[in-house]
Amino acid sequence: MQVGIDSYSYHRRYGETRAGEAPVADPWPLEPAPALAHARSLGVDALFLETCYLPEPETFDDSLAAAAGPVRVGFSWGHPWPAGRFHGLDGGRSWGAELELRRWIDAAARLGHPFLRITGGSPASRGDEPAEVLVERLTGPLRRAADHAAAAGVRLALENHGDLTVADILSLFDRVDRPDLGVCLDNVNLIRVGDDELEGTRALAPHALLVQLKDYAPGDPTVWGGPVCTALGEGIGPLPEILAILDRAAFDGPVCVELASLGDGPVDELALIERSVGWLRAHVPVSVS
Repeated sequence: MQVGIDSYSYHRRYGETRAGEAPVADPWPLEPAPALAHARSLGVDALFLETCYLPEPETFDDSLAAAAGPVRVGFSWGHPWPAGRFHGLDGGRSWGAELELRRWIDAAARLGHPFLRITGGSPASRGDEPAEVLVERLTGPLRRAADHAAAAGVRLALENHGDLTVADILSLFDRVDRPDLGVCLDNVNLIRVGDDELEGTRALAPHALLVQLKDYAPGDPTVWGGPVCTALGEGIGPLPEILAILDRAAFDGPVCVELASLGDGPVDELALIERSVGWLRAHVPVSVS
């Protein structure tokens, strides 16, 4: 497994504040350089850049890889910030969302990225319709996206983004029926929708291309925005067990630190990320060839 960071960990630094969080005085510009600099200073293997904090996809060329140096870069598409952005595929309701996703697929292909994290929607877009209605509506858009990606040599990693349960994702994969479609596994989003953290990991691990790993403080995990994040190894999440399940499933992709809700107290997310990277280095299984 590889040690990585998802740039959503820097959301406050980029000017996005979740409920209760204090804004930073001088937000970073919406470009990859600040996150790349921090990732390079930590010597991580991979950095996944949330596209909502980036310029338009057509602006990227080989200079991104040059700026990243030894850090392998990927894109994470589908977070609905700032106001007006698509909630991923908008639950299958929006042709515009499909067109935007194609642009990021094309960018990923142009830059040689093997896969792209995407979302089908978000908790805010989920609504209260039956899950089978949502799954049926997402089938066509996700199949079209997977076909476009396959033609470009890119795999899609669909995140359980607080909108889909494990059962929903597996049903959707059966319907879409595309072999190159995989999963971005987020352990906290499992419990946000009522799935068991370990059983959900076991079910999705065979499909996983990417993992966003969170640790969290005690409390109700279904609250809006999810539980307050801690540095990895400093909360109550069953992180060693999750890594062991992934290892048994032969997962060898990036495991990325991701910080979501940071709470209403003083916080230094850079320090949280640094401690989390140290914890991952001490705990991720290392393949021996």
